[in-house]
Amino acid sequence: MNLHIARVIALLVFGLLAGDAAASQEGRDMKLEDVGFVMRPANTPAELQRLKLLPPRTFVARNKAGRRYYLCADPDYCKCVFLGDELAMKNYRDLVSPPPQAPMVIGSDVSPATAIVQDIDPSIDGSIPDGDILDFPFQ
Repeated sequence: MNLHIARVIALLVFGLLAGDAAASQEGRDMKLEDVGFVMRPANTPAELQRLKLLPPRTFVARNKAGRRYYLCADPDYCKCVFLGDELAMKNYRDLVSPPPQAPMVIGSDVSPATAIVQDIDPSIDGSIPDGDILDFPFQ
């Protein structure tokens, strides 16, 4: 009987931990939309494959038509990509940046808010056609 109760408690604890991770990811996703990112769901298997070309939950910068925009893929939780322009990224950085008095890493002039972006892989960048799930949504 005690073994059965222990199993039930263990399942509840693991269920709550998994729920917290999903809730945490949902909260981050909501913040991205609040600061100006647009969510595009991967509705087909082909779109999901395109989404998996990007590093998960990492900002990737891309230039198109002389404008810079940012992608943040989430192939696991929402199965979507968040796309935003410079203003959306500025708003996100303002949201997550540390207070001005926070110490910088010695020998580095890069703040944590600017270190969260990497440039898109050129092989992926050259293969994104207009209208693709990874294409910039604004005109």
